[in-house]
Amino acid sequence: MPYPEPSPQQIDAFRREGYLVVRDAIVPGDLTRLSAICDDLLENREKIAFDWAWEAGDEREHRKFKIVQSSPSLVHKEALSTERFRVWSTAFASALLGKDVEFWYDQFLAKPPREGARTPWHQDEAYWGRNLDERGITCWLPFHDVDVENGCMHFVPRAHLEGILPHRSQENVQSDLLVCDVDPARVVAVPIKLGDVTFHHGKLPHMTTPNASPRWRRALSQHFRVIGSKGEGDHYAWKIYVNQLTGERIKPKSAR
Repeated sequence: MPYPEPSPQQIDAFRREGYLVVRDAIVPGDLTRLSAICDDLLENREKIAFDWAWEAGDEREHRKFKIVQSSPSLVHKEALSTERFRVWSTAFASALLGKDVEFWYDQFLAKPPREGARTPWHQDEAYWGRNLDERGITCWLPFHDVDVENGCMHFVPRAHLEGILPHRSQENVQSDLLVCDVDPARVVAVPIKLGDVTFHHGKLPHMTTPNASPRWRRALSQHFRVIGSKGEGDHYAWKIYVNQLTGERIKPKSAR
């Protein structure tokens, strides 16, 4: 049945492994409005989206959009706040983390056919900073079946128990992508079907492969934070912001 309650076994598995796959979690028909909003974002990506894999040396008008990044909730906040998938994932994330969480922000992440870039290994908290230490969780929701060919999730089980790894900016990329190093022997690929979702802890290293398929790879990351948390802040030394209107790279004052 869709929209299940989290079982004690699932909660234990999440806290032990740092991630959880929930099969048949979402009714695909409930994504109709979200999908339409994201189709519009994709169609107008030059105006209302970022290129998360913006290659160094490319002028802004020549970005290739190998990873389209935008936020449907910034454009249609009220339309999505009461959607069933959002209400369910918020409650499920709270149970997994063991703390009441609230929706924070989302990211529509789309990779073009046969050209989509690899999203490198990273931990969400490495971007967020120490303000979100043990206070963040992410739900990843694809709009279609995903596997290694078109860019499914990969995780390093139990690595959320080992703290924040050193990160650095991605080479030859103008955007703010970060990358860390993981042990390849520990990596688990997680292909899932339409209707399935994954949850992962803010400290769990994860990545997605390039899109080698003939179709767009489309997915939504929903990020949740413990109620009452501050936003991003008290950043690590590697944190950088990139203004995609000007190309300016800005290091936050809080980075240390």
